[in-house]
Amino acid sequence: MGTLVIIYDSKTGNTEKMAESIAEGANSVSGATVLLKKIGTPFSLRILDGADAVILGSPAHYAHVTPEMRSFLESLREEIATGRLGLEGKAGAAFGSYGWDGGVAIERLARDMEDLGIRARSHVLAKGPPLPYSSQKKEFLRQCQEFGKTLAEEISKR
Repeated sequence: MGTLVIIYDSKTGNTEKMAESIAEGANSVSGATVLLKKIGTPFSLRILDGADAVILGSPAHYAHVTPEMRSFLESLREEIATGRLGLEGKAGAAFGSYGWDGGVAIERLARDMEDLGIRARSHVLAKGPPLPYSSQKKEFLRQCQEFGKTLAEEISKR
């Protein structure tokens, strides 16, 4: 079975709803363990040691991830550089919400994950316009659930 760690930042609640939907889908897979953590709440980076998949999410902030997510990524880089954390070869995915930047921030997040050694999926989950104003909100959150379920199924086959 597999362990998925979902770590996200959220400012208006859009990315949080996405994270919760991804976790819900992953939890629907028998034997999957899902840890859902929001940046800013205390948790140990050691949870990543036992992860089979690392999923990071952030809203776009001027075509970048939020400053809090950037700080979190820097913490991961430092831990890897000192040998206290190894993410090499772990499966991963990036997701987030955006309104106007075309998802560039989430593409950058996926590249950052690759630089950390995480095998980020080529499919990056991002969507605009912001969810509260989207007439497609319900369908999009269903797609997030399906995304989580699919990833959990892939991890459980290893």
